[in-house]
This record gives sequence, C-alpha cells and structure tokens, in this order.
Amino acid sequence: MAQNNGRMKTEKQTADRLVSGFIFKNRLPVAIGTAVVIAAIVIAGTVSLVAGRVRRTGLAAIDTIVRQFTDDSLDISDEEAEARRVAALDALTPFLSRRGVVGVRAELLAAEIAWQRNDAAAAKSHWEAAARADTRAYMAPLAQYNAAVASEMLGELEEAAAGYAAAASAEDFPFAAHAQFSLGRVREAQGAYAAANEAYQLVIDRTPDDTWAHLAKSRQIALQVAGLL
Repeated sequence: MAQNNGRMKTEKQTADRLVSGFIFKNRLPVAIGTAVVIAAIVIAGTVSLVAGRVRRTGLAAIDTIVRQFTDDSLDISDEEAEARRVAALDALTPFLSRRGVVGVRAELLAAEIAWQRNDAAAAKSHWEAAARADTRAYMAPLAQYNAAVASEMLGELEEAAAGYAAAASAEDFPFAAHAQFSLGRVREAQGAYAAANEAYQLVIDRTPDDTWAHLAKSRQIALQVAGLL
C-alpha cells in the first residue's frame, strides 16, 4: 500500500511538472471570458438596486444592451454576431468613461466585444477604464486581471506583471492564485528568475492546496533543475 501511495504521488508530481511545462511553453494568457463577465454584470446590477434614479436608469439601459447582445446568441452567424457587436458598442457610447458601477459595466462589456474581435489593444483600454471607474468595486480585480492578459498578448510584459500583481493582491478575488501564477510566468518570460520564484512562492504560501500552487511548485523545481535559481 505504501509503495502504491508513493508511486501515485510520484506520478502526480510528474504530471504537475508536465502540465506546468506545457503552460509555460505555450504561454498564451487567457482572459476571463464572456460567461463570467456577463454573469458579473448581471450580479452588479442586482446589488446596485439601491442606487439613485440616474444610476438606475443607466443600469437598466445597460441591462437591455446586454440582453440584446447575448439572447439566443449561440447559433447566430458570424455576420449577425458582428452586427450585434456594432449595435451594442453604439448603444454603450453614452455610458463609457462614466464613474461608478454604470461606467464599470459599460467598459466591461465594451472590452468583451473588443476581445471577441481579437483587438487586444482596445480590450485592454476598456478593461483599464473599468478598473478606474470604481476602484472599490469587486469587479476591479477582474478588470485588472484581464487588462494584464491583454498587455501580455501585446508583448507589454511589465504592464502585464503590474496588472497581475494588482489582481492577485485584491481581497476576495476568486482568481487570485491564477493571477499570482501568471505573474511568475511573466517574470520567467522576462528572464527575472528570482522574481518568478518569489511570485510562485506566494501562490504556495497563500493557497497551498490550490492547483495553481502545485503548478507553481513544479515551475520552481524546473527552474532549479535548469540551474536558473
């Protein structure tokens, strides 16, 4: 039994190293996508019902834009999908650059539309605007994380690192471990191996049982084996 347990542990460690190696070798960042963003937009509307009349009007308008953009959208043609993007962005224009939850929601949806168009620069701009619109909003870390993803896609690694760090340190952000691991991965890509090791260690210290912690440990081992630490 002990031998079997040892073999299973070794196999798991090997699998972790293989997965972490694949993630690093194919280091394409992944934004938190449509389903999460749209769900968060709806939740934000629900918790903001106590807002003033002007804010409620703005939220109601964006709710309508979201519904028109997403309803029965799974089976539509590429042409119809783009037509919906154009219509949604046109309708969002009065609400972009606003402060507070209305601005956050408008910028998040605009960023998602830009991301669907593979326009990382525009998506980044909107996600950064969403984070600035209300720095206290629980959606701010999500916006910071996705802006970091876009920065990484654009090759702006220092900006990506700053965004991942900000998202990882945010209180109650459910993707904090992923953001912290991404920070380590970016530092590796920059050749800053000591900083990468520190970032990975924070994943392990903060969330030792998380899958990202196991992958972080595997990256530390890989760096050690390569003589980079």
